[in-house]
Amino acid sequence: MRKLSTRERVLLAILVVVAVVSGYVLLFSMPLNEKIQTLGQEIMESEDLKTQLESRWSQQQRLQQLTEQLKKQEGEARYMPEYDNLQAVMVELNTILADCQEYSLAFQPDDPEDAIYARQATIPFTCGSYDQARDVLQRLHDSPLRNLITDVQITEQDDGSVKATATMLFFEYQTDFQPAEKEETTED
Repeated sequence: MRKLSTRERVLLAILVVVAVVSGYVLLFSMPLNEKIQTLGQEIMESEDLKTQLESRWSQQQRLQQLTEQLKKQEGEARYMPEYDNLQAVMVELNTILADCQEYSLAFQPDDPEDAIYARQATIPFTCGSYDQARDVLQRLHDSPLRNLITDVQITEQDDGSVKATATMLFFEYQTDFQPAEKEETTED
């Protein structure tokens, strides 16, 4: 075996240093950097998920508070009757309007196009005073049938009586609703 020259020893030392540095970079530094990047992405995804869960949790808390408030409210809960509840609507309106001097009921024609049907009624009535008309409107609003008063007009007559007209929507649910199939059109 021959002895290595100084130049060969230096080159061998440089080769060993390059091998050690390359091994460190390939076996330790690069996998560590990749792991750090992966963990950074997982942290960001976890923070996003945490934000979404906190939002859902706060929404659930609000809904629970609202539910408890509704349970505490006095009176009977309004329900949504099944479609074609016209008889019950007429009975309810006749009961509410019984104290009026005169009244009439006008319903729009039925044309249900959705599972929730809004039956529109126009109700002109005459009362002896503004307070009586206001009381009738309050009873219409508080009716156990699900409704929405969309328009009210009140005028005082020459004889002191009050003529009012209320436009209301009564909501009903169609249990056998089948959405109309859309016709597909093709252009030739």
